[in-house]
Formats: sequence, C-alpha cells, structure tokens
Amino acid sequence: MSDQPTTNARPWIAGAFLLVLVTGVTLRHATNVLDKGPVFDEHYIRQPIDDLLTRGWSVETAIDFTETKGPTLVWVYALGGLLAGTDLDDLRLISVFFFVTGIVPLLLICRQCGLSGPALPLVAAFYVLLPRTAALGQLVMSEPSFIWWSLWLLWAFMWGFGHSPQTQRSVAGPVLVGVLLSILLHLRIHAVAFAVALVLVAYERDRWRSWPWWAACAAAGLSRLPLVFRWGGLVSPEYQGAHSLGVNPASVTYLAAALVPMTAVVLWPGLLDRRCAARRWMIAAGAGIGLGLAIVARPSFGETVTILDMQVKRYLGLIVLSLGRITDSPWFAAVLVGGLAMTGAAAMGALGSLGWRRGVSDRTGVVMRLQFWTLVTGCGLYGMTSGVVYDRYLVSWAVLMPIVWVVSLPRRALGVQGALLGTLLCWSVWRLLIRV
Repeated sequence: MSDQPTTNARPWIAGAFLLVLVTGVTLRHATNVLDKGPVFDEHYIRQPIDDLLTRGWSVETAIDFTETKGPTLVWVYALGGLLAGTDLDDLRLISVFFFVTGIVPLLLICRQCGLSGPALPLVAAFYVLLPRTAALGQLVMSEPSFIWWSLWLLWAFMWGFGHSPQTQRSVAGPVLVGVLLSILLHLRIHAVAFAVALVLVAYERDRWRSWPWWAACAAAGLSRLPLVFRWGGLVSPEYQGAHSLGVNPASVTYLAAALVPMTAVVLWPGLLDRRCAARRWMIAAGAGIGLGLAIVARPSFGETVTILDMQVKRYLGLIVLSLGRITDSPWFAAVLVGGLAMTGAAAMGALGSLGWRRGVSDRTGVVMRLQFWTLVTGCGLYGMTSGVVYDRYLVSWAVLMPIVWVVSLPRRALGVQGALLGTLLCWSVWRLLIRV
C-alpha cells in the first residue's frame, strides 16, 4: 500500500486516535471498574507504589520492594501518582493513559510502512482488540506500560534502521534503542525477546555492519545485571519461585497452543497466497515442531509452584480456563492442547512465510520479521524457565500483530479475526471490569 501525503493522512490518524481514546474513556466510565477493589495483581503491585508515595524515595522503597516487576513500573506509577492522585482509581487512570497513547507509536510505525487511509483506524481497531489489552488498560498492571514502552522501542528501531544501510541512523538509532530497551528490561525481563528480534533483523540486512544494534542491546542487558545481583535472581527474592531459570519445554507447548487466537488466522493467506508457495515448508516445519512438543513435552495443568508460601498453578490463562470448561479428562485435555500447539506452531510458520515474501529492505517486511522473531524468541525462552506461565504474556510480545493482520489478511479473514477478538474483548471486559 503506497504512502499518501501527510495532509491526507491526518483525518485518518485523528480518527484512529479518537477510536482508542473513546474506548479507553468508555471502559472506565461505563463499567464497574471504578467501584471494584483490587483486581488480579493490583493488590501486590500497588504496595511498592504506595510505599514510595507515603514513605518517600529510598533504596528500600525504590529497589528492595517485593514484586515480580522491575523498578520502571513502580517508579512510573509513583511519579504519575503525584499528578493523578494516590487512590487506586487514580493510579488506574495512568494505565488508561498508557493504553490510549500507545496507539501513537503504532501509528508512526504504520506510516513508516506506508499505510494510510482506512488502514490506520483499522490498525487502531485491532490494537483495541488485542486480547485483554483494553481491559488490562483499565487496571494497575504491568501490561499497559510494557506495551507502551515496547511500541516506542520498535518505532525507535524502525526509525533508526532506515530503508537501507546508507539511510540508517547508525548512532542515534542504536543509542535510543539501547535506552528504551534498558527501561523495558527494568520493567519486565520479557523484553529480552525484543532484543533478539532486533539484532536478528539487523544482521539479516547488514551482516557485520549491524554491530551497533548488537552493542546497544548488549549494553541494555548489562544495565540490568546490578539489579539481578542485588536481588539474587530475575525478580525480587520473595518471588524467585515464580520466575526462576530451569528447563521446562512444556511451557513452550502451552504458549504455542495459546498463540492460536492471535496467529491461526495467518494460515489462511499462508496456505492460499501463491507468493508464499516457495516457503510453505515453514508451515509444515512449524506443525512438525508443534506435534513434537505435544508428544514429548505435555504440560500438566495440575502442576503448581510456590509463591509467597502459596501454591499457585503453573499454567494460567484463557487456554487452561477453556479446557477446564470442555473436559475433565487429563488425556482429552492433552489431546486438545497438542492440537492447539500444532496449529499455533504451524501458524508461526505461516507468519514467517508471509514475512519473508517481502525483502528485508521493505518496511512492512521488517515489521513482520520483528513480530515473527519476537514471538518465537519469547515462547522459546520460556523453555528455559521453571516458573509460572500466563498466556496473557503473549500479548506483550504481539504488539505488531495489528499491522500484520491488516497488511496480510484478505477482507474475509480480517472479519473472522475481528469477530473472534471482539468476542474475547467482551469476555475480558465482563470478567475484569463488569462482574462484581
């Protein structure tokens, strides 16, 4: 899709932003969220924020707090609380800000890809429909700010990477990416998946000349080490059991299954688009990997981990909840998870097939490669952890999927995906914001 003059794009950009703004305001005032007490992890996340607001800034309150997230989350909400207020609903307003303004870097990436006209509000609509994003954007959770920082990181890479080695910003781009990645790593360690995606895309195009991007990501990673040493692990000491290193390939199986609502639809063009014919082996390879995982690394949904002296199920989220409604049989649940894992992994192959039909100098091709590598890396890294696995983590890595859907799917497939995501949106809003 060719780019259009900025003056023609402005009404569409305004419409896209207005769509997200209206959604954020409506969910805040037309649901029961302002009458609800702490939801999900809000009780735990709010404690270190309140400590900063009431006891002031010190090493104890700003670093040695008890939470699974890093200082970025706590500090930003504490600073925002000085402006918005210190009540839970005031802090939730900060999340609304992140959710609404998160569309800005996403639209900037759209413009770099040459998207214009109705495609812009369509991308905004799918941003709203990303599973649980709009609902969590009303709560004091890590997802709203993590997605916000992630989108600015990806925009910074696109801006610095340029259309070719000759047009890239070889100093300003890596420096900005390194700073944003460091901020993200101090929010959630999940940002590692973005780092791997960035360097792989840079290496594909520039080979050894991509070293500034590698250096920027390495420097960002090193900036996290002092906190790792102080905490003695990836998270604060009290939560080491929830997020610790280990070997658990069953986590990859579960996340491959959890990918299905967001990625299965790309099998449609991946199998039918003739331009992908030469790379359909990627779909077959993905299906084979998913089948292998289902056979040798079956997740046990009764398994638990210890968090703050409590036993918590290792696998949590929509997939587990849905399977529990469908069957009580562990054997049948394993068959269903295996089928979903095979489908999700095959869909990742389709995403790769669609992405590599475009050259690495094509801006949309860069976006699709970034999305592919981020999801593959994120899921793969969970095979090296022994903590809890929430399928909502996938959404934090899938922030470019609205662009992927809009540029890759035929209209009918877009409609099917929109209907599915709309159903999930209604479910998450009812469950998190309406149900008393």
